[in-house]
Amino acid sequence: MLYFFEAGGPMMYPLLACSILAVAFTIERSIHFFRAGRAGDAPGTVHGLIEKNRLDEALQLAEISPGPVSAILAEGLRHAGEKKEILEEEIILAGTTELKRLEKNLNLIELISRIATPMGLLGTVLGMVDAFQQVAGAGGSVEPSMLAGGIWEALLTTAAGLGVAIPAMIAHHLLEERVRAFSFQMKHFGSNLMKHLGT
Repeated sequence: MLYFFEAGGPMMYPLLACSILAVAFTIERSIHFFRAGRAGDAPGTVHGLIEKNRLDEALQLAEISPGPVSAILAEGLRHAGEKKEILEEEIILAGTTELKRLEKNLNLIELISRIATPMGLLGTVLGMVDAFQQVAGAGGSVEPSMLAGGIWEALLTTAAGLGVAIPAMIAHHLLEERVRAFSFQMKHFGSNLMKHLGT
């Protein structure tokens, strides 16, 4: 493995850095989403308490429950009884804050998934240039094995770039789906808060 890494040329180092960053950000976001999803049925329970007008109990449960949905419910309950315009503004502000927190580092994972392949191609082009320079320097005594050896080494960076980009794309897609799920829940419970708590 070390031989292939060294044979790939200097572009293998930034690709290695990209792969490490992609794995680190993916793990960090996965842990964050796991913690955010630990609320379980708490949002539904809070909503049930709101419908029964047990607002103090609902606020206590929302404040101790993790996740963005509980944060939206807690913020709405803190402004219960206020005008709908004020309540809506506070809920939207809290939702925007929570959504930004959910999307943290996702743009970096997407960036890595986009640049890894061109970086690999750049490494291949540089490798091909080097291979043909060696062929040109050899004059008339060019053997096919010399050219073939230079080409397969140059193609290693393309393979490495794809090897980084494809998992990063998959990770970004799956994490974005989790953000969309949280966003839908926040909108759903936020709308219900407006119906029950606004005046």
